[in-house]
Amino acid sequence: AFEAIVQRLREHPYDKIRQWIRERFEQARQDVILPDPSGYELVLVRGGSFMMGSKENDNEQPVHKVAVSDFYMGRYLVTNEEYGRFLAATGHREPDFWADRKFNQPRQPVVGVSWHDAQQYARWAGLRLPSEAQWEYACRAGSGTRYSWGDAPDCSRANYGASPFADECKDKNPGKTSPVGGYPPNDWGLYDMHGNVWEWCEDHYHGSYKNAPPDGTAWVDQDEGSARVLRGGSWLSPASNC
Repeated sequence: AFEAIVQRLREHPYDKIRQWIRERFEQARQDVILPDPSGYELVLVRGGSFMMGSKENDNEQPVHKVAVSDFYMGRYLVTNEEYGRFLAATGHREPDFWADRKFNQPRQPVVGVSWHDAQQYARWAGLRLPSEAQWEYACRAGSGTRYSWGDAPDCSRANYGASPFADECKDKNPGKTSPVGGYPPNDWGLYDMHGNVWEWCEDHYHGSYKNAPPDGTAWVDQDEGSARVLRGGSWLSPASNC
């Protein structure tokens, strides 16, 4: 009986219902884990090879082949609700903007989190930050285009450019962080890889990809100082940062 209902919903005249059914049933077939104590949803990403980088910016060159092994990646950004459980369990300091009603609703992604804060959350949750290569591989989701959906920016697919500093999506996107899952996922069922909030990676920041690891591991080099890699852009960012 349930399968018959699902089939009818797949053919529903309202496109948002068709999309929701398609996305959720694709996700149901994925290998998903919910590790304790966080219960944070992780999706298995099958390994493979891809061309990392871009010819458009000096700090994304040279474009180079990277082979990554299987790994798990969070389906959604870490929410205030999830981060709040970490704070309650550990007594860790509250992040910036924790009391700001513009950013502190339960299903909004947590903001004001330093790289060190992210490391502490990951350790408590039994997880780790992704390497930059893993992040880009997961974001691309098999695509070779500028964004996971194609080469043209699209305000309906990501929360970006909704600020006075980047107004491509002015009056189209919310002008603040959006609840996780509010925009379509990429082809591997991962949400908000473009826009909403910047995402921390394990790697130190390097000015180019010369000598970057070819196996997808994190590029950690104490000689590079303390700067770490952020990826994905945010609600404040222009499309180019996404």
